[in-house]
Amino acid sequence: MMKSVFKYLLVSFSVVLALPSCVKDMEIDVPGINREVVVSCLFNPQDKWELTLSETKNIQENEDIFIEDAIVEITSGTGEIITLNYSGEKGVYKSDDYPGMGKTYTLKVNIPGHEEITAESKVPGFVEVTVPDFEVKWVKYLNPNDLMDYDVFPLQVNFGETVQEARYLFRSCFFNPREGYKRYMLARESLEKLRTAGLPGKAYRELAKLVDQWLVSQWSFERILFNFVEDIYLRKTLNAILHRELKQKTIPTREYEAFGRSVCFGNDFWLNNVSYDVMTTMGEAENVTHAKLLYANANLKYSMEQNHSRDEEFWLEAIQASKDYIEYYRTYILQVSQRINPFSEPVIVHSNIHNATGIFAGFNRQMIYLFTY
Repeated sequence: MMKSVFKYLLVSFSVVLALPSCVKDMEIDVPGINREVVVSCLFNPQDKWELTLSETKNIQENEDIFIEDAIVEITSGTGEIITLNYSGEKGVYKSDDYPGMGKTYTLKVNIPGHEEITAESKVPGFVEVTVPDFEVKWVKYLNPNDLMDYDVFPLQVNFGETVQEARYLFRSCFFNPREGYKRYMLARESLEKLRTAGLPGKAYRELAKLVDQWLVSQWSFERILFNFVEDIYLRKTLNAILHRELKQKTIPTREYEAFGRSVCFGNDFWLNNVSYDVMTTMGEAENVTHAKLLYANANLKYSMEQNHSRDEEFWLEAIQASKDYIEYYRTYILQVSQRINPFSEPVIVHSNIHNATGIFAGFNRQMIYLFTY
């Protein structure tokens, strides 16, 4: 009996020792795919024309593939031709011209060895959005999409006219006057000082993508050290060098990129939040004169309870969108949300590009100031 038990234990131990040798990397055969051109251009009258051209890639590829040899032209409904020139980086083509309010534009892209790529879209005509006087009265709202409670207060926006074909997106925003006007830049020579001090290669490559660009927040640089420098003492040293080397300037105006985002829900029959997106409520309707919203900001709620002013500005963003824009945004959010559900079918993101994929869509944006607290 003892001999049998000993033999069983010996065999079991041998199996355990052999198990690690059974582990190996799995090779997955990815069938060859025909690469498609990807066009990305969401345009509005507040920003100069800018368009990005790239190629689709498979799941084994990490690097983006940009197109640098295209001829890009945009023609307005009045016949004006706008040429976008390659900026020299990341497939971005630019022009010093601005889109016009209420105008229709046709895109033409010609790439060697590829059929002509075309698309058409329009910047909606301007309809003024205003917020009548209101009182902040906090209530609880149960979001049916994520089954979570949110502290919100009702808010109504009025349109300057009856909108026959309304397509809108609304977002709660805030602006910190103490930080929102500041910009930060890391120069190339400063990056080299960080490398000399021991900056790891991965962190160096990530920071190199931000070199010589004025950014809104120091955290854009700090987060790279936090994510890619494991040694705490080295990270502390590099942070000190980074703070010493960052160039800083102050600008006179509020820029869109400096606004923070909070939570916003629809409180009207034609508005809803798509899937798990609690930041944007959106909808389409005919012959509407107003929209009812639920505005949320947890920090604001807490500050009001404590009677402690944050000295922050609170705003509402109202985007009047073309049909392609709103359909693109809706399907994009659905695709991202469905990734966590293993039983869902993939959602195809809306595209209005002929002979390629991507989006070419117009919109206009209004920022409505609410109050400071």
